[in-house]
Amino acid sequence: MKGKIALLGALAALTAGTSVFAQSNYTDSDLVWTDDFNSGKTINEKFWSYEPHEPGWVNNELQSYGKSTSNTYVKDGNLVIQPIRTENKDGSYSYTSGRINTLGKKHFKYGRFEARIKFPKGKGFLPAFWMMPIEESYYGNWPKCGEIDIAEVLGHETNTLYGTIHYGEPHAQKQGIHTIDGDFNKDFHVFAVEWEPGEFRYYCDGVMYKKINGWFTKKPGFGEVTYPAPFDQEFYIILNVAVGGTWPGNPDDDTEFGENAQMLVDYVKVFQKKSYDENVKKPEGDKIVLNTDASGNLVKPDAKAWQFLTAGSGKGALKVSNGELTISSTDAGNLDYSVQVVQPEMPMEQGKVYKYSFDAYADEERTMITGITAPNANYIRMFGDVYVPLTKSKQHFEYVFNQLDNSDAHCRVEYNLGNQDSVATVHVSNIRLEQIGDVDYSKLNAGILPDGNYVHNGQFQEGENRLGYWELVKPEAAQVFVTNDDGKRELKIVNAKKSKPADLQVVQKKLRLPAGKDCVLRFDARSTKTTRVEVTLGDQKFIPMLMKTPGHFEYVFKAGEYGEDGAELNFKLGVAGATIFLDNVSVKENIVVLNGEFDNDMAAFEVYAHENARVSYKIDEESGNKLFAITIDDTGNMDWMIQLKQNNVILDKGKKYRVSLRAKADMDRMIMYALQRDGSKDDNWDPYSGTIKFNLTKDWQTFGNTFTMGKDSDQNVIFTISMGSVGEKRLTKQHTVYIDSIIVEQLKDK
Repeated sequence: MKGKIALLGALAALTAGTSVFAQSNYTDSDLVWTDDFNSGKTINEKFWSYEPHEPGWVNNELQSYGKSTSNTYVKDGNLVIQPIRTENKDGSYSYTSGRINTLGKKHFKYGRFEARIKFPKGKGFLPAFWMMPIEESYYGNWPKCGEIDIAEVLGHETNTLYGTIHYGEPHAQKQGIHTIDGDFNKDFHVFAVEWEPGEFRYYCDGVMYKKINGWFTKKPGFGEVTYPAPFDQEFYIILNVAVGGTWPGNPDDDTEFGENAQMLVDYVKVFQKKSYDENVKKPEGDKIVLNTDASGNLVKPDAKAWQFLTAGSGKGALKVSNGELTISSTDAGNLDYSVQVVQPEMPMEQGKVYKYSFDAYADEERTMITGITAPNANYIRMFGDVYVPLTKSKQHFEYVFNQLDNSDAHCRVEYNLGNQDSVATVHVSNIRLEQIGDVDYSKLNAGILPDGNYVHNGQFQEGENRLGYWELVKPEAAQVFVTNDDGKRELKIVNAKKSKPADLQVVQKKLRLPAGKDCVLRFDARSTKTTRVEVTLGDQKFIPMLMKTPGHFEYVFKAGEYGEDGAELNFKLGVAGATIFLDNVSVKENIVVLNGEFDNDMAAFEVYAHENARVSYKIDEESGNKLFAITIDDTGNMDWMIQLKQNNVILDKGKKYRVSLRAKADMDRMIMYALQRDGSKDDNWDPYSGTIKFNLTKDWQTFGNTFTMGKDSDQNVIFTISMGSVGEKRLTKQHTVYIDSIIVEQLKDK
């Protein structure tokens, strides 16, 4: 018999995390889609698609996902996802399971998402009812794109339910945990989340056990995207059972793979209101109260302020005397934090500059890792992780950093001694954390952005009303706002009937353009009335013709000397009675790959490191020249799991290109590069340049190739240098790769 949850009137006012029977905002009249799995023996492929993946794709999981009807089928009115274990000839085991999703078939933004499920039981099972955005690259790769976990139950702990959202960079999460007296494996239960602008409400059998708000999304070096991003876009639904991995652990000798391993889904339902008010504001964070000594030090010297923690087989001890920490280890464990000393409740305030310092030495040469983390925000790093090289002589270490992440009253100073091939005793003293000033945002934001753009918020999705960094001049009768139609963000200008060009201006000041360099201004624009408008940038003037069809405009110019105030970019868009749309505004150097000498540090580049890999990186110097240096402790098990990458590279059809770069490593290994299609939407990562592999040694070498762009022109090419398990060889010995002088240039026709 089909289960059904009673959907009643208005939601009671509840504090976050309180578990009570709670009335829902949704009724049966709000039902917009359901699948009750009552037809046939296989999934309805009008709604669902199989999602095949190889083992180890994420989370160190053991299973492969495929289309086998042994793993995924319909029986007795239920979807059945059945993990299967197979013994191989060598005595090892292989695992298969099922994963299906509604991508490309059923997408939703906001609503109540509900399913009646019986979860599997057994060590190593992780079943999930969850959601991902249809465009994972819209706000950036996971976790910036957002993830909604509606219901997860660990197979060895089947009385406990987890509901979680993932977001941000650094990765953050907020989670609700609900425990019952029964067993989610014995009976069906109804799991739901109500997702609305600015809020999630998690339910189990009518009990609302968690209310969540106050998340964020941003990329390092950029402004925070306007709330409630990233949860203001369309998501699709996923059902799967994972086997093994980081969170549940792997199956053990007692794990059975019969009916107990099945995830049974009675139905999936989606309810939606006809409209939602997206004009929501992010809740204010904790009020920061500094508690320092007379010298301004936030760190307390007394022994009671410090905590000694172990994990993952780590063993050791802490002694505190006269403010000095003596940290001994007898087992380094298999985790960085297997041996750890922390001082909690450290208030960190957004917009402040901090100085963090200490003295340290060890009984034998070794490293330790230090940082300042936010345990209530999924341990995001306010500062760190920094590998500290220790010798037998006491050294002084000092770091100054800007606190750009959200304020948090519950951060902590950490010293991590685990998983570093040493159990040598470490001594730390004279520990200080001081607030020494305010972040100078005018200097911080005046230069080049991490993507190489000199224009801030060129996609109109940051700041109040998504208009951060822009100034407006407009008559009272005109309207200027940013659209949010199905995730499409454009600046929309609705002109008054008698507008003149200078009546409506969209202005950004203080662009610090590179004097004497060839630059290119790009933007997309259209108008309901064919017209010419005026755009000025410094001493340059451009007159684009806007039409009803969307137009992409590019203007190449040489940047001049603009003085301390920089250049002003001004769109004069006053056109009588016309509605004008503007988007994707950028000013960059007019070269194929930006900042290849790393003169602007990491600008235009980013590092991707999969959770299976372990890296730290920085801009280093050698003989006065800047270069990129990445220290790798574990490459992960696939070549793409570590990448230095640059997005939005432009390649034109039929043009010939030359690629060149210098590289070395402190151990012999292979890496590779490619200029490839962005396959985040359809998994087509076509390498236009070919995939070029080369062997590094301890000496600098120059590598490269030439190629002709044989496909259609592409403005969203990704340049990647992959440093994972290239050549199918996983490396777990610490080593450093150095890269410099990256050049991608279009060769002139003879």
